[in-house]
Amino acid sequence: MKISIIGTRGIPAKYGGFETFAEEISSLLVRDGYEISVQCDKDSYNQNKYRGVNLFFSSVAKSDNQLKYYYDGMRWSIKNSDVILAASGAGSFLYFLNLLRRIPIITNPDGLEYKRKKWTLPKKIYLKLSEALAVRLSDYLIADSEEIRRHLCRSYRSAEKKIRVIEYGSVVNTGINDVVLEKYNLVHNNYYLVVCRLEPENNIQMITDGFKNAKTRAPLIIIGKIIDNQYVTNLIKKINSEKIRFLGGIYDRNDLNPLRYSCKAYLHGHSVGGTNPSLLEAMGSRNIILAHDNEFNREVTEGKQFYFKSADEVTEGIEQIESLTEDQAEKYKELSISRIIERYNWEIILRKYEDLFKEIKIRHYSDSPENNI
Repeated sequence: MKISIIGTRGIPAKYGGFETFAEEISSLLVRDGYEISVQCDKDSYNQNKYRGVNLFFSSVAKSDNQLKYYYDGMRWSIKNSDVILAASGAGSFLYFLNLLRRIPIITNPDGLEYKRKKWTLPKKIYLKLSEALAVRLSDYLIADSEEIRRHLCRSYRSAEKKIRVIEYGSVVNTGINDVVLEKYNLVHNNYYLVVCRLEPENNIQMITDGFKNAKTRAPLIIIGKIIDNQYVTNLIKKINSEKIRFLGGIYDRNDLNPLRYSCKAYLHGHSVGGTNPSLLEAMGSRNIILAHDNEFNREVTEGKQFYFKSADEVTEGIEQIESLTEDQAEKYKELSISRIIERYNWEIILRKYEDLFKEIKIRHYSDSPENNI
């Protein structure tokens, strides 16, 4: 079976959750005998294969021209695939290109993308309409959490029969790396960590305001690309604290994984979306979690970690973590890692996708012997 993954910036993963998903799930599917192709930004990699996955390159970078990027992905995939897996529904208005061939399309609408604070009103309207169109025109929908499934089913009558809940996965990350810690002038179990895009809905301002008032000598380390825009410029200017350090974007897993593993606790401010990959990666690193209090983060953590809805609650959460005994801290770490092992590991996610692809093969291709699928 030939499967194309479109709409991400491509692999190797350097940007966010969809890219990490594309890299991990595609390499596992290749291992199990599927032929996988992933759409990539123009000139983003110097080879046509990565970890056994075929790469096809758009004529543009996604950040430069999203319309052309989605168009390139759809045109290539319609000609070369048995199944199209679209990361986000933002390109759903181009699904009409598939009217003749009717390749089965699976869309992951990407949480509640239209609610992100960074978007202008016209952009929010566009994303909401794209979501509605994706629900209508897709053959299958992926909800990355039960809460997202409920949202889609409440909003669209046609969603219930099409939807499957398939979360993201993570790996178990263990081991102290003193060389990496020394490189960034950090000490094991003596710093707090945030890894995210510097965007309003990730509540960096709330986290940093609360952290500055917390009684701790450990610094807060923020990893995220420092983009030259008004929000990020104002954010860094407002923080202005010796307790808080920005390290910029770090994409090398040989550095990032040890930094995750050695933090005292992980602060997760994401407030829009379902199962967030950065939260899973923190849990896979045996981190104590202090997360924004919403239904998505509580679902992932089973409501068994620490939560906040205000800067004052961030302060309170940090001080609660500071007061934990070694045995109590170990309990929270074990809760994180066991959740990954039992529900959010990539092999479990792989089986869910393979079950869906088998269903597609039966429903769409069982009467087509010319298709060697």
